[in-house]
Amino acid sequence: MGDAVARGARTHPGRIALDDGGGGLSYRDLDAAADRLARRLVTLGVEPGDAVAMLASAGPGAVAAIYAAQRAGAALAPLNPALARHEMRDALALAPPAVVLCDPAHLALARDVVGTGGAGEPRVFPLESRGAPPGDRRRGAGRAVADAIRRVIPSDGPLPGSGPDDVVAILRTSGTGGRARAVALTRRNFHASARAVHARLALGPDDVWYASLSLAHIGGMALVDRALAAGSRVVTRGEWRLAVLVELLEAGAISHVSLVPTMLGRLLDAGLPDPLPASLRCVLVGGAGAPPALVERALTAGLPLALTYGMTEACSQVATAPPALVRAKPGSAGAPLDGVEVRIAADGEIEVCGDMVARAYRQGGPITGPDGWYRTGDLGVLDQDGHLWVTGRKARRIVSGGVNVHPAEVERVLAAHPAVAEAAVVGLPDPEWGERVAAAIVPVVARKPGVQAIHRHCREMLGPAGRPRALVVLPELPRNPNGKIDRARLAARLSGSDPGK
Repeated sequence: MGDAVARGARTHPGRIALDDGGGGLSYRDLDAAADRLARRLVTLGVEPGDAVAMLASAGPGAVAAIYAAQRAGAALAPLNPALARHEMRDALALAPPAVVLCDPAHLALARDVVGTGGAGEPRVFPLESRGAPPGDRRRGAGRAVADAIRRVIPSDGPLPGSGPDDVVAILRTSGTGGRARAVALTRRNFHASARAVHARLALGPDDVWYASLSLAHIGGMALVDRALAAGSRVVTRGEWRLAVLVELLEAGAISHVSLVPTMLGRLLDAGLPDPLPASLRCVLVGGAGAPPALVERALTAGLPLALTYGMTEACSQVATAPPALVRAKPGSAGAPLDGVEVRIAADGEIEVCGDMVARAYRQGGPITGPDGWYRTGDLGVLDQDGHLWVTGRKARRIVSGGVNVHPAEVERVLAAHPAVAEAAVVGLPDPEWGERVAAAIVPVVARKPGVQAIHRHCREMLGPAGRPRALVVLPELPRNPNGKIDRARLAARLSGSDPGK
């Protein structure tokens, strides 16, 4: 259960592990970069059990850091550069780091958030880079970063390493179910997840994954680890940009890409290469429920769409429907992966158990119950074929006039209207009914929906308690950095809207 890069360096050292647009980096080279950084972390005072924070976009230095931290006996706690500064400080408080790694492009931001290494502050240390920080035209900027790295002499002693049940990553949840928490993931969790996804998606050394998701998101870090564990190639181009994905698709340069629904929608709006490259085998969509209309658009466009259901606490995927199943059962998340069990509680809550499920939060107690099962807070059903259908979020149930309303059902009805591209529903306090249903819709491009027509549609399809009493049209839904709908911001926006007639 050693790390993926070390195994690759032993079994296929010359194979390209990472393509950052500036030339390929072999498994041997990536392994050496991880070793150098691990030894520098030891020199910087990192000890087994410490957290090492990271503020960086996907690139060679950041990928090497994933494996360097665990070789130094530490756990990598990456931060999403898209977070606000107060959110970064909150994340650092969840897992106080011994060192903060950053790529050259985010060096100034890291020092602003963390400090300059004074008393009680962790040291900020730059990652290796192929050049000066992007957009930094100051003479000598790249040289200054290189000098800062060289001044820290790598330790020449044995590295502590990490065992199967040692924590190797600390990832912050998106906070959609409440306040964000830090999940402590072990090497066993990552190994079980990679092995199960390999089997479900038939991954192998000929595959090329575009690292489209932030490494601070479990989808982004697990993507890199599972690809390298399969001997595949990872393509990095820094932070996600639609133009980069379109360029890679047009060049036939990738076989796999992971997207959240918003990214998929933007890709479809931008237009796909015609014909689609034969090299593209899988567009994996997760992180949030994909609206049925979006799934239909993707299938109509001919994309090899795979749908997955998962969470940070389960080290990414729990159930995944490969492209053939999505075409047969649009909307299903498919069967649970090998090594994970799924059951549905009496109240409809999805519960999961298996080696990929983390056992505890960094601060805040256990994740699983005494029986080893994790209560996800999501609602779903298993059909007669054992395929999972996610129907909503338990905590999002709205009780209006004593009637239970499932926001996901209202959202499906709204999204079924031909003028609606996307919809989101929240519950707002109501002095008479306890809660009232409020909704926001995003219109289909070039169509302007009439609010009254949407209300008529809802009256035909929903009972009185489920009909939105407040409805606004927005150009886009508010989202957090992980691509999930920010329902707290949406509720604040909707609370000022007038009830629909």
